[in-house]
Amino acid sequence: MISRSFSTPLRRVIAVLTVMAAVVAFGSWALWPVYDSSCVVYSGAYIPMNAPKTEADAAMQRAYDKALADGACGPKRARFHNWTQ
Repeated sequence: MISRSFSTPLRRVIAVLTVMAAVVAFGSWALWPVYDSSCVVYSGAYIPMNAPKTEADAAMQRAYDKALADGACGPKRARFHNWTQ
C-alpha cells in the first residue's frame, strides 16, 4: 500500500528528486578537498574592502602557495582519509 504522501506521480517525482539532491550534496561535500587543519595563512596583502572577490581569493591563494612552498603548510587532502599514516 502506498502512503498518502506519495499517492500522486508528482509527489513521487518530487520525493525522488529531493533524495537525489541530498545524495549529490553530501557526495560533493565529502569529496571536496580541504586544507590541513594545522595551517592558517594570512596574506599580509593590502586588499581594499570594495575589491572584487576574485582579487581577495587570488591574494589568499598566493599566500597559501608561498606557505606551501616554504613547507609551513601541507597540500590539500581528501576530507576522509586514513588517519593512521
